Amino acid sequence: MSEKKEFAIITTHFGAMTVDFFDDSAPKHVESFKLHSKNGYYDGTIFHRVIPGFVIQGGDPNTKGDNKSSYGTGGNAAKYYGVGTENDPSTWNIPAEFNELKHKHGILSMARSNHPDSGGSQFFICAGNVPHLDG
Repeated sequence: MSEKKEFAIITTHFGAMTVDFFDDSAPKHVESFKLHSKNGYYDGTIFHRVIPGFVIQGGDPNTKGDNKSSYGTGGNAAKYYGVGTENDPSTWNIPAEFNELKHKHGILSMARSNHPDSGGSQFFICAGNVPHLDG
């Protein structure tokens, strides 16, 4: 019997997007995204960064509020993965899981700062091929 495949649906005013997961390539990132999706963390967030031909970025819980100056500055991992302070969920990040997947049009990837272990809840969807983000 084959294993049941999980998907996520991102619903916007412009239509719905189906997210297919690459569990083998980035298991902690996939797990955190799924947990946030299931627990409602992403509900009501917006895409706060939209750059045609590059990316649309979302997943920041700060975008549920009206303080636009805080958009793009929030979010944490859905559970403790060894990065941050274990008893302070607001500090949790996801360690780097670089892989061979290419940043092609339609790929969802997790956003981070310049530090490899800084992934939180924010993600982006490639709005074009962006090979300079590979690896």
